[in-house]
Amino acid sequence: MSAVLFPGQGSQRPGMGAELFERHPELTARACDVLGYDLPELCARNPDGRLDDTRCTQPALYVVNALSYVDSLERGAPAGDYLLGHSLGEYNALHAAGAFDFETGLKLVLKRGELMSRAGGGAMLAVLGTSRAELRALLVEHGLTDLDLANINTDAQLVLSGERERIERAQQVLGEQDVRVARLKVSAAFHSRHMAPARDEFAAFLKGFRFAPLRATVIANLTARPYAERDLAATLSEQIAGSVRWLDSVRYLLRHTGLDDCREVGDTQVLTRMVRQIEATPEAAEPRPRLFCVAYAGGDERAYAGLAEHTDLDVAVLERPGHGARISEPLLTDPGAIVDDLLAQLRDRLDRPYALYGHSLGARLAFLLCHRIREEGLPAPAHLLVSGESGPSLPSRERDTWRLPTAEFWAHLDRLGGLPAELREHADLLAFYERILRADFTALGAYRHPRVPPLDVPITALSGEDEWFTGDDIGAWQRESTRPLRTHRFPGDHFFIREQWPALARIAGSAFAA
Repeated sequence: MSAVLFPGQGSQRPGMGAELFERHPELTARACDVLGYDLPELCARNPDGRLDDTRCTQPALYVVNALSYVDSLERGAPAGDYLLGHSLGEYNALHAAGAFDFETGLKLVLKRGELMSRAGGGAMLAVLGTSRAELRALLVEHGLTDLDLANINTDAQLVLSGERERIERAQQVLGEQDVRVARLKVSAAFHSRHMAPARDEFAAFLKGFRFAPLRATVIANLTARPYAERDLAATLSEQIAGSVRWLDSVRYLLRHTGLDDCREVGDTQVLTRMVRQIEATPEAAEPRPRLFCVAYAGGDERAYAGLAEHTDLDVAVLERPGHGARISEPLLTDPGAIVDDLLAQLRDRLDRPYALYGHSLGARLAFLLCHRIREEGLPAPAHLLVSGESGPSLPSRERDTWRLPTAEFWAHLDRLGGLPAELREHADLLAFYERILRADFTALGAYRHPRVPPLDVPITALSGEDEWFTGDDIGAWQRESTRPLRTHRFPGDHFFIREQWPALARIAGSAFAA
């Protein structure tokens, strides 16, 4: 099995590609037509330093990488069973795998560079010789949790991304701790939450494209797993604001193929050196981050089984009394009592990074749980993910559902889309679950919004396009956090999550980047 690596931004240099442009005049001419300028001239002369301008850097590197790959094939090198690119290089990996043709890839990269270059005011800082856990601890200790881990290149080569003033503060703090740091020559906070506007605009741009089936395995920076073809557009857009998990991606590669037949296109060999470092470092037995999940009304420990199938996170469902494995316990209808119970389940399991996720009723309970965790002085979650619910300061649309007569109650649940058809055929099962569901909806009706300061926890709100929520309903989650709110909309109704587990897993994984 062979592997091919494609470098990303940072490997550009004046004079790059000169011989390739000469050997591949047709592709070079097509690239110049798309770009509207003389690319060989730009690479040869670097006028006004434009080669370091993201708008030019990304398309230039894409073309040079593509020509280098084509050139290697003509010289008899294998196409590669596994393809892996670093950030921008991922576009070359997808091009090599046949996801899109040369010009289409260049158009995508051109737009990506344009959008990313608009985000000013940010900076990036390379941190050398310290582990992820050590760096996170230092950031927490010095109140720098608003910085994101943009690149996880090796066990000891990390890159922080964030507002320029905060990066300068991190540079000072880490320097005082004798941690080696180096500022990157970039003008924005790439691969961080500050790229959210670029990510969203790029996602809209990608809707105008269709992608072909992949001919080889392409490992995604964002997930460190092979691309799922149906999620190709979403993964590409999310990558802009998500971490480049190069270390984990290479580890995945090493578990599936050796390095004897691994080559890097171009002549920098920066990726090859990182791969050798990773190969020489035993894989640390770091515990998997936990994702504590709170089920929706009627849900039990199986509610998030689909999510667990698509993520390396340790998915732990906090089950309410009277549900699933706790079916023999009395049902609870008071939100405070439920949150007490949820807190008891996780209190002694906060020994590693964790996040909270809740859908519908579970979203409000997870939100209240965040506040209880803060009140107790326990370690805060890395992220709160919520779906299928408006901001909790707004009254729930389902607050009176528990009052409905039986026939109307079931008809309403049918419209919500969460009722298995076979359940309607068994009166005894209906009666059994009606008791559980009514208790859960009673808890939703009893919800009272806490008048407390917002959380210092990033929130991501997910919703279905066919749900009843307006943009303002979802945007109301912003009131609950001092951090910028992230939102995603998916096709589907209130239970869109059942068709979107891979995407939700990807978003949950990226929630630990901060």
